[in-house]
Amino acid sequence: MFGVTPAIGIFGVIGNIFSIIILTKHGLHKCSNITLLVLAINDMAFLIGFNSVPKLIYEVMGDSHSFLFSLTDSYVLYIFYHIFHIMDYASAGVSLSLPVVITLERLVAVFLPLRFHQIVTPARTWFAVAFISVFWYAFFVHMSFYMAFSYEFNARVNISVGLIQRSAYHYSSLHVVFLLEEAMSMLMMKIPPALTFAGCIVIGIKVKMASSRRQKMTSKGQAEGSSNRTTKMLLAVCLLYTVTCAILSLPTYLPQYVYYTMTSDAPSNMGTILYQAINIVLCVNSSSNFIIYVAMNKNFRDTYKSLFVRN
Repeated sequence: MFGVTPAIGIFGVIGNIFSIIILTKHGLHKCSNITLLVLAINDMAFLIGFNSVPKLIYEVMGDSHSFLFSLTDSYVLYIFYHIFHIMDYASAGVSLSLPVVITLERLVAVFLPLRFHQIVTPARTWFAVAFISVFWYAFFVHMSFYMAFSYEFNARVNISVGLIQRSAYHYSSLHVVFLLEEAMSMLMMKIPPALTFAGCIVIGIKVKMASSRRQKMTSKGQAEGSSNRTTKMLLAVCLLYTVTCAILSLPTYLPQYVYYTMTSDAPSNMGTILYQAINIVLCVNSSSNFIIYVAMNKNFRDTYKSLFVRN
């Protein structure tokens, strides 16, 4: 994990930076650009949070899952671990929710093209992505209170080490923890991918029907063709996301084989291996959208080339 995911993360961060630059150059008057911009920002935040230095120190250095430093240094690392941990999970929540917004926007675009700009506006899009972002960051800031720092003697390494453990608040609110984790599972890994997958099927059928008529049109057909290319690119993003969510949801259906570190204290070896595999899939998902944009959108590809070639 700690060789593969950071390497994927570096590539993904660079790709998402290019996506942010190019989408900004194209302008944020287009609603899909707003959604893709916020998606790129959160994908980048996830990759940074997931591969953060405090996390690598805690899970790799010396005795696994401890800070082998003084009390002060360990506590500082714990604080930064928490900050990046919130960034990791909250940005993942945003990224796993935005494809629903993309799907709804494309449904309006293909079924109500004449009313599209009345229904889907930049202001409404900004409100939607802001609401999703505030919700998930607030959700995981609250979840962070279920962990606490302790500094205890470790006989294996013969020194005191910093540990991240369940807090007293966690044990006094087990029913709330259960409800929140169920809500997280439903809102991140079950409902959004189901809605997105169903929407993609409907949109795909509509686009297929529209493409058969496009050849008979002139200037209007060209505009519709451009819209269809955008739709196909966004569908590719959503389909990649759907596959990722299908893999990510395995722990909810196979808890004896796959686990989340947030909810498991004593995972099996197979569970640990599959957990690391899921992490790789998540990092690939957050790193791949830039490739989709370049491969499927000529305007995006031309703007990317122009960053390196001066006329």
